[in-house]
Amino acid sequence: MGDRARWGVRIAVLAGGALALFLIYSLRVLVLLILFAFILAYVLDPPVTRLARIVGGRGRGIACVALALVLILVGAVAALGPRVTSEFRWAAATLPGKAAQTYEAMVPRLQALAGIQIPATLPEAARELWGLRGGWAPWLTERTQGLLAGAASSVVGLVTTVLDLLIVPAFWIFFLQEGPAVKARLLLRLPGARRAWAERVVAGMDEALRGFLRGQATVCAVVAVLLGVGLALIGMKLAIVMAVASGLATFIPYFGPLLSAITAVLLAILEFGDVSHGLLVAAVYAAVYTLEVFVITPRIIGHRIGLHPLVVMVVVLAAGQLLGIWGIMFAVPAAAVLRVLIPEVWTLLIPLTSASPPPRGYPGERDG
Repeated sequence: MGDRARWGVRIAVLAGGALALFLIYSLRVLVLLILFAFILAYVLDPPVTRLARIVGGRGRGIACVALALVLILVGAVAALGPRVTSEFRWAAATLPGKAAQTYEAMVPRLQALAGIQIPATLPEAARELWGLRGGWAPWLTERTQGLLAGAASSVVGLVTTVLDLLIVPAFWIFFLQEGPAVKARLLLRLPGARRAWAERVVAGMDEALRGFLRGQATVCAVVAVLLGVGLALIGMKLAIVMAVASGLATFIPYFGPLLSAITAVLLAILEFGDVSHGLLVAAVYAAVYTLEVFVITPRIIGHRIGLHPLVVMVVVLAAGQLLGIWGIMFAVPAAAVLRVLIPEVWTLLIPLTSASPPPRGYPGERDG
């Protein structure tokens, strides 16, 4: 391959990658919804495959898994619903008053510390903060006019949201029903050496992604149970709500646990009216997440994704800047897949951009 051809390959690869990134960013909401459906189907593919052999068809296996998910959801709502509802009712009835009392008790200290005049009550502070000294009427009028002006766009937005929500189950069923057949057909279209390379890459990505998703789901569940027990022993009213929310937040590396811990500490201070209970809650979170970092995650996930913690942090920050909360949620599994994919693609491209002959067994080598 001549120099011009090699440079042409490099430019084509760079242009294709840039175009793909531009399209993904432009359609990021749709792409992320489809990605969520794919991950859900990916995680549930093994039980669907096993059930399909038992019940005599992949469609029936999907129906059984969907029914099981509905039953699990209904059971969870029946078991935890009353307690969670009572916790939310208590929070709605109690926390606003406790927040006002806590603020009024802190006003003298804040004034002495800052040396400035601070509103004496929480509603006055809210009016100062939002610039509502003239009363609520101007603010309500402005917001009402804005709502009326954007009514048409709101209707369009509502329809779009409904369609977006329908995308997830539709693609979930499609990926479960057609995914294995599509993968098999694509692999069969490749000649021998390339097929072996593609199967190796798919197997590596499959191992990395499945290992991370299953392991992380187990870690989130264990963290939720431990936090629930710890917060209940302290006597926190919102123990279940905060335990479930914190367990789900564990899926977001570093930032999820930090935000959930800060929220729990603030709620504890409001509920009990003293800093000591806030410190107890902070100690529970510190103990559980220390256990998660040094014991739970290494034992359950281990080094399956093969990424340094600093790399994980940079990936999460970059994905959050580009794609928001969706990017933060999918950053680590995407990085785990790319860790397998990029070296393989790089190995594939080296012979195309090098004057040296390709190694024996290289995917681009002719079979036979």
